[in-house]
Amino acid sequence: MKNSILLLFLFCLVGLSSCNKDKPNEVVLEYGTVTDIEGNTYKTVKINDQWWMCENLKTTRFNDGSLIPFFATNDTSGWQDGPGFKTVADSLYGQLYNYATILDPKGLAPDGWHVATDEDWKKLERSIGMDSSETELMAWRGKDEVNGILPQNSNNWPTSSIHFGNNKYALNINPGGAVLYNGIISANSLEAYFWTATHNNQGAIYRSISYQRTQIFRQNADMRFGMSVRCVKN
Repeated sequence: MKNSILLLFLFCLVGLSSCNKDKPNEVVLEYGTVTDIEGNTYKTVKINDQWWMCENLKTTRFNDGSLIPFFATNDTSGWQDGPGFKTVADSLYGQLYNYATILDPKGLAPDGWHVATDEDWKKLERSIGMDSSETELMAWRGKDEVNGILPQNSNNWPTSSIHFGNNKYALNINPGGAVLYNGIISANSLEAYFWTATHNNQGAIYRSISYQRTQIFRQNADMRFGMSVRCVKN
């Protein structure tokens, strides 16, 4: 009888212990908006403690109101000489800025925000499920986390895409392409490229997403390239 009572007591303890185990934290999203110097309004989302723009930056002015030099799609002269941007598909996915624009002290991000840093991106990647150790690596990292940040059903991506976006985190990343160092547009409607505000003697760190991968690419790039920009609240 005593043994039965003891076993029942232990069973109850085990049951209580199981019930009290920490459950995985669910990411609770909040939504808002932010407006840039030109009056463009962007949807925003709070993922854990980070506020991100849900759209690519599309301003054509610095924060002091001065114009950012515009380069036509086929214009390759002067692209490497200073700040500049190119417009693809009527800025449907924002502008493509060279890194001189990111570095310009006149400022690019809306007031109270900044161009996302490498650390901002790593924090986001952890929030959407990537292993912490993988976020520190270069090249392709993760498994299928990209599905959570692409549009529902990967709309706007090629029909041959291997991912199947669900936009769980509302970031709505689209394939805006890039500008090569010589000023030529590349990978438009096929891949997404994002500058970070982090740079070193090997170039500037960026992220990219391909229609052929469900992972997120991290690497250094020549600062003469042109890429999309996402901003994070200070």
